[in-house]
Amino acid sequence: MGCFRAREYPLPLTDHCRTTIIQSLHMSRVCRLIIGLSENDRHSVRQAELEYHCGERVMILSDRDIRKSIQSGRLVIAPLNEDAIQPVSVDLTLGSRIRMYREEKAYLIDIKQSTEEYTEVVEIDELVPFVLHPRQFALGITRERVEVPPDLMGRLDGKSSLGRLGLIVHSTAGFIDPGFNGRIVLEFSNISPLPITLYAGIKIAQISFEELTSRSEKPYGHSSLNSKYQDQDSPVASKYHLNFTSDSSRKTKQAPLTLRNWLKESRFKGDVYEFSAALGVPAKTIENWLYDINEPSEENRAKLFSLTRLPQYAAPRPVIEQSNYLSDSEGA
Repeated sequence: MGCFRAREYPLPLTDHCRTTIIQSLHMSRVCRLIIGLSENDRHSVRQAELEYHCGERVMILSDRDIRKSIQSGRLVIAPLNEDAIQPVSVDLTLGSRIRMYREEKAYLIDIKQSTEEYTEVVEIDELVPFVLHPRQFALGITRERVEVPPDLMGRLDGKSSLGRLGLIVHSTAGFIDPGFNGRIVLEFSNISPLPITLYAGIKIAQISFEELTSRSEKPYGHSSLNSKYQDQDSPVASKYHLNFTSDSSRKTKQAPLTLRNWLKESRFKGDVYEFSAALGVPAKTIENWLYDINEPSEENRAKLFSLTRLPQYAAPRPVIEQSNYLSDSEGA
């Protein structure tokens, strides 16, 4: 067996590392390593890291270490109540702003386009809640600002009691990068059969912290990174569209969307059946237009323009060829 090296840390030995060290000491004739193993080492024994026998140890901060990190300024969570610190996590509370999607303003989410135009931010407080309906999605924001140092990462999880009500706090974004600074956006979903009320100030999530094997070279917010949500202070809508160039992010055809909005604001008040009776077209055909399943025929486009006066249904103007026009002018 080849020679191994070890470094010492003021940390307890893992069972795997302890076993590997003992086996290596017995089997190796080249190296001898005195580590000072004892039966009651616990937290006082120094941990030996074997560079190719044992991997780097990943540590989740305990309540004691979380408190020390906050007191030293290494980790920032503000504002913070003492009772928020749990055995291995910190409770986070819900802020006063919720961003909701307005279904009537769009018929699909185009990931190459900003969603700002079909979302709306509403204010809530301790008495007036936001009601999250079944299958509804909304964005929330924590009241606390979290600043993660370059040698830690955070993990966001929901509260058990709220999970038992069918509330999902984050869809995929439970990972908080080293270097992140800001309030944390929550991705709410209701998978229960009943609406759920969300009040400002309630304990809504919990965050735990893990130590990295080494300090991050380029933490979140580094000038060379495209850190879209650094210093966020509100439930910011998705900025995924910024990943695309302007040439590749042409607007999705929105004619059916305009028709849908017109129908809701017209004298028909969104009633497809009344609209279909006025046009003399089956309601199913109109639904296909609204959701961009197919395009109206020329005859139906004329009917739509006559009733709605929407420009996308106007008959195209006749095109006059420039060469013929010039020759006529010259002969006049």
